Amino acid sequence: MKLKIIIISVFSLFVYSFSVAQTIDETYDFANQQFRLGNYQKALVEFQRVAFFDSQDKYNDVYQKIGDSFFALNDYNMAAQNYSVAIRIAQTDSLQIELIFKKANCFFRQKNFLLALNELFVISEPESAYLKNKYHLYLATSYFGIGDYNSALNYFGELFPRQMNEELAEIFEDFENYNQRFRPDKIKTMSMLLPGLGQFYTGNILKGLNSFVLIGGIAVATVFIWQAYGFLNAFLSTSSWYYRYYTGGYKHAKDLAVHKLEHNREAVYQSVLQLVEENIDKMK
Repeated sequence: MKLKIIIISVFSLFVYSFSVAQTIDETYDFANQQFRLGNYQKALVEFQRVAFFDSQDKYNDVYQKIGDSFFALNDYNMAAQNYSVAIRIAQTDSLQIELIFKKANCFFRQKNFLLALNELFVISEPESAYLKNKYHLYLATSYFGIGDYNSALNYFGELFPRQMNEELAEIFEDFENYNQRFRPDKIKTMSMLLPGLGQFYTGNILKGLNSFVLIGGIAVATVFIWQAYGFLNAFLSTSSWYYRYYTGGYKHAKDLAVHKLEHNREAVYQSVLQLVEENIDKMK
């Protein structure tokens, strides 16, 4: 009787283990299928189920899959956290480097280029030409994001044949000149000296005209009140309005310059990436 109970118990345990393993395999395959179909939320739930029940660590890539699912759902914080786990358990150096790139890309999406750079500093210069080029591209992107354009130019330059570096240097030179031309403090000072001038200079004619007419109108009204009722009445009647629109005008001009520089920086970055894509086959 005891032998029969033992045999039944062992058989039941075997059947249960086989059933659980089969369920994990099916769940993993189903999760991959859902991800390929673009059902990222469903895929995420299934991958998380695999991670929870996979006590034998059969699917070492499951945390990468979870990270990919969060990334596809635009949850970059959770994606980065799961990539961190995947990095720790990666079984090859090349896989670890690729996962670091994925984590850095999460920070790129959040415009947190300093954190991305910090992740990339962990990597030693890869021997693989593909990984080396990708490493330089990510470093260049990070430096560009934090405003270190000389370092960005150097690393972007590593991606090109020598004859292409002149074109790249010209893009960066034009970019630096543009930054000098539309320095926010310069635009602010222009609007402080003459209301509306900063807006005119940045190409916002209507906003510049509005600022000039509004502040000019207050100034004219102040003169009339001064002549009719005296300086004190004029000062008390219009000073608060003048201060409000005068300071608002030059602050707005500065904001326009900041926005203009950000827009141009994005355009320059896209130009550089396009140059990379067009010459990717010629990369060293």
